[in-house]
Amino acid sequence: MYNDRKERRCLYMTWHIVADTSCDLFDLPVSVPDADFSSVPFTIRIGGTEYTDTPDISIEEMLTANENHKEAARTACPSPQDWVEPFSANGPVLAFTISSNLSGSFNSACTAREMILEENPDKQIAVIDTKATGPETVLIIRRACELIRQGAAFEQIVQALNETAEKTHIIFSLSSYHNLIKNGRVNRLVGLIAGHLGFWGIGVGDDNGEIAMRGKARGEKNMIRFLADEIRKIGLAGKEIVISHCQNEPAALRLKEALKGMFPQVTVDILPTRGLDSFYAERHGLIVGF
Repeated sequence: MYNDRKERRCLYMTWHIVADTSCDLFDLPVSVPDADFSSVPFTIRIGGTEYTDTPDISIEEMLTANENHKEAARTACPSPQDWVEPFSANGPVLAFTISSNLSGSFNSACTAREMILEENPDKQIAVIDTKATGPETVLIIRRACELIRQGAAFEQIVQALNETAEKTHIIFSLSSYHNLIKNGRVNRLVGLIAGHLGFWGIGVGDDNGEIAMRGKARGEKNMIRFLADEIRKIGLAGKEIVISHCQNEPAALRLKEALKGMFPQVTVDILPTRGLDSFYAERHGLIVGF
């Protein structure tokens, strides 16, 4: 309906991109004059201490507390009310959540959307189930920025983002089995032996947005080779790869080098994990969106 970008800017004012903190961003990954970014935090409870996934969270303190705590820790997704404030901003809203099969964050955001629409039925709010976490969400948000800069209409952007979420992939490697052991996902003895022998667990996000273990590799060099080979087998969705790391930039850089050798035309960026992904990836873990 609105083909003139300048006219649409005046009508819409600022686009608001909102993500829960499963996304490892503190700001937009590319500059977009017509858009801003905010995040809605998860919380992580370890024993009697609750960590809120805000920019000032101490990742080191949280990781150490989790490693020293014998019982399973818990995470809590944002409530609908947490989403209401960013959804109320003047202008269209694009919201991104961790996979709906891993958390209730998507449902909370959808509830908040309905609350806003009851009072303002013309408000444009889309909630995108990324079917992923971390770096894959970054790729989808990059696509949103690109479409906004191109002057695409709201409905076109929402359709394109849902299609992107279907095409992109995620793979991860874990050097610690601490959380898996505590949550009963891995036999304690098997997990301790694997960690002691330097085995990395390799997993992927499947088509339903759930986690599936793919294999294991002994030592960092074999882990990087395994990840690169799996990414080649699965295939890239585009010309961008994002690596998130939990206190392991050296391994992320070595993986980047391997991927650039395999896909020389592709851009590979590296980000540190925020609180939630640090909790699940654990110390030295890597997550790759592609």
